Amino acid sequence: MTRKTQKIIVYLMILSMLLTTLFTGAAMFF
Repeated sequence: MTRKTQKIIVYLMILSMLLTTLFTGAAMFF
């Protein structure tokens, strides 16, 4: 694994975490 792919994977993980928290927050709000 190169450094670039590792960075992309980390970004994807953070993005998915943010999306899930956003969706749960929206579900609780509505």
